[in-house]
Amino acid sequence: MNKKLTFTATVVAGLMLGAGTTVLADNIWRGHQNIVETKNNIDKLAAKINASQSSLSDLQHQLSDAKAQYAALKQQYDNDAASKDAQIQQKIIEGQQAVNQKQAEVDAKQQTINDLTSKLEAAKQTNNDLSQAIEDAQSIKDYSDQAVKSVNEK
Repeated sequence: MNKKLTFTATVVAGLMLGAGTTVLADNIWRGHQNIVETKNNIDKLAAKINASQSSLSDLQHQLSDAKAQYAALKQQYDNDAASKDAQIQQKIIEGQQAVNQKQAEVDAKQQTINDLTSKLEAAKQTNNDLSQAIEDAQSIKDYSDQAVKSVNEK
């Protein structure tokens, strides 16, 4: 019986050991699958990070290019604005020169008007003086005519 018991114990122990080994092997196999999946996930994440870094690098280059274009356009705008300001200042100077020239012409015409007005006033005064002289002469003539008439009547 001892042999049977030993055999049975050996079979039971073998079955238990076989079942334990199967469970252990399944767990080890599942762990291996987890490691493979984890490695695949890490590879996917690394690929996404690399793609993101590449995209970030492209965007940084685009930003750098945009900044350079902005600087060039700003410089061009500043140059254009300075040019326009210079043109405006030149036009203002030309306008002021034209105004000054016209003012000089107006002043000359005003001086001519003043001179002519003075001559006219002098002519009017002379005319008034002559008119007064004519009136005085007429008055003296009338007086002399009256004196002659009065002598002739006597």
